[in-house]
Amino acid sequence: MIPSVKDVFEAMERVREVYRRTGSVGEALKARGILTLHEALRVIVEEKLKRMGYRIVGRDEAPEFIRRIGSPDVIAEKDGSWLLVEVKPLDQLVRYEEAGVRLILVTNVRKGKSIEIWGLEELEEAP
Repeated sequence: MIPSVKDVFEAMERVREVYRRTGSVGEALKARGILTLHEALRVIVEEKLKRMGYRIVGRDEAPEFIRRIGSPDVIAEKDGSWLLVEVKPLDQLVRYEEAGVRLILVTNVRKGKSIEIWGLEELEEAP
């Protein structure tokens, strides 16, 4: 059975509330219910950015230079500085992390230094 839009929004609010109250990604993910891991992490990222003083902006509210490049999962603004977030749960990297060695993610972006990678610990760190 496909969940209703109401059910999805209620699940998102539950994840949001647990993360706000506890600051625990693990607890928030346990509360995700019908949400995919991707959607639950997106909600947690939004809450983390709000704690850092960012304003979450819908795609339609974003400047043209952002709208024309696509639809990132989260668009945020703080003091005129824009931030784009793409949420990508990667089970393969989780498995590799268990080896306890240095792990490098290679992508086809021009400058890797312009990308920050947040894991579950970074989501739990206080701003």
